[in-house]
Amino acid sequence: MPYFLQSLLVALLFICGAGILIVPNRRLMTGLLAIQYIGVFLLVSVSWPLEIAVVKLVAGWMASAVLFLTYQNLPGTNSDGRMPLGLPGTLFKGFTAVLLGVSVFSLVPTALRWFLGATQQQVLGGLWLLGLGLLQLLLIRDSLRTIVGLLTVISGFEILYATLEASVLMTGLLAILNIGFAFLGAYLIMASNLEESS
Repeated sequence: MPYFLQSLLVALLFICGAGILIVPNRRLMTGLLAIQYIGVFLLVSVSWPLEIAVVKLVAGWMASAVLFLTYQNLPGTNSDGRMPLGLPGTLFKGFTAVLLGVSVFSLVPTALRWFLGATQQQVLGGLWLLGLGLLQLLLIRDSLRTIVGLLTVISGFEILYATLEASVLMTGLLAILNIGFAFLGAYLIMASNLEESS
């Protein structure tokens, strides 16, 4: 894959990861998660055969669909799926995402020594997703957003792991983990909705 295209993919991953952190609309958030998995698939396909890398895309889209359909089918949700969020909270999350992005960018030369078979874009994309997912886990207490944060962390790990080893078994286990977290998120969303309605 050309260097320029990999750089565009890394920019797409950062935009999706930061967008997931910032946007108040849950529909848009799950849509950004699905787009993020396209970038993960393409960066993983740099190191792995296409037949194995496509498992990441399918598992990610299945996880996104499970979360989206669970939220859409809940009774009593908003018509637009928005969460209340003020301007100061949005600005703070945006500032922390940019600060994290700059910090990770400065760590790439050191990380390239750990991941010898990786390109600079793979390391940058993987570390950005790891950081943005952890940031989401630290800043937000909503069930859906917690699961999306976990899925983002796993996506970053998958990109970095793909540079080290191409294991069919590990690919299957990570796909099951993605889908399992999505079903766990669906359960948590439904359980919290039942508690609020009772």
